[in-house]
Amino acid sequence: MADSGGGVIVADPVSLVSVYEKLLSPNFPDDELITLDEFLGGVASGSSTVHVVGDPSDPTAVGVFERFEDSPAVLLSYFATRVDQRGRGVGSALLRGLLDAIGEDPDVSVVLAEVEHPSHHAAHDFHGLPDARLAFYGRIGARILDVPYFQAPVRDGGRPVFGMLLLVLDPAGRWVRDGALVPEAGVGAVLASLYRGVEPELVGSVLEGSSGPIHLFSVDQLAQVPVHLGWSAR
Repeated sequence: MADSGGGVIVADPVSLVSVYEKLLSPNFPDDELITLDEFLGGVASGSSTVHVVGDPSDPTAVGVFERFEDSPAVLLSYFATRVDQRGRGVGSALLRGLLDAIGEDPDVSVVLAEVEHPSHHAAHDFHGLPDARLAFYGRIGARILDVPYFQAPVRDGGRPVFGMLLLVLDPAGRWVRDGALVPEAGVGAVLASLYRGVEPELVGSVLEGSSGPIHLFSVDQLAQVPVHLGWSAR
């Protein structure tokens, strides 16, 4: 493990299993969560990095970053705080530390994150409140990308998750011009990677919206963001 500026980086399989079972599995629906084997494989290959607050055997918060070969942008694919620690600043401190640390990496442009649209996903006793999650990201400067985003299937036999939002977390000024994220930030390449193998008719509107500068909305402008509701929306 190494100090990341926002918790510690965990890579050993025993600790990763504990993080998956105690934080990821309880906080994400099956359709939004990769399998344990895929989680371990991503860390082993170097495509994912896992940052933990607390003892990895009993973690209080976790952030998982995913990198892409063809893009300088990274995806905060999972971020979760233990239920009894929510509202105490643990998650905010971890996320702020992670963003500060990754902001010093010259190979990274922006940090993206996927969240459920509060108008299209219900609150859940364990998975949390979509509106509270969006407000949490809004407090650290998140902006919503002007694309009708949905989450591609993340596991074999899984289903797409529609009615999602794609955020950029507190982007540095050099990546924003006239209220839009510049193409050089690499969002288009990330989406092309995430949607590889997904039905072209589903992803066309998303990829088209990411081919040039992408307008950014504040969290307060949620009603103006386009929403992808799947096949029923055709």
